[in-house]
Amino acid sequence: MKGRSKYSADFNSEMKTILSCVLMEHPREMNIDEMKALDMRLVGLTNQKAARLLNEMVEMGFCVKAKQKSTNRVCYKAIGTMIDEGYKIGPDKGYDYSDKFEEYMANH
Repeated sequence: MKGRSKYSADFNSEMKTILSCVLMEHPREMNIDEMKALDMRLVGLTNQKAARLLNEMVEMGFCVKAKQKSTNRVCYKAIGTMIDEGYKIGPDKGYDYSDKFEEYMANH
């Protein structure tokens, strides 16, 4: 039997909103610690919970994640930011944005 979450759906929704705002306001790839440093409302959020919420956002197509080559840490970037940078996003363009992000991260 699955245990009850100690976080409410409202809390999760609010944290996703804050995380998405941080990603959109700072147009660069960031790891969880960098995001938490940019918004004091995220300080009490554990890295594990933040990663879970961010993975849900990745599944929804709001952001992408990749492993940063220089630090070997997972980082995230908003799809909107990537579109602004000229990435061709979407199945009609013939590109998979996650591959492009991996390519971008390999070069930085």
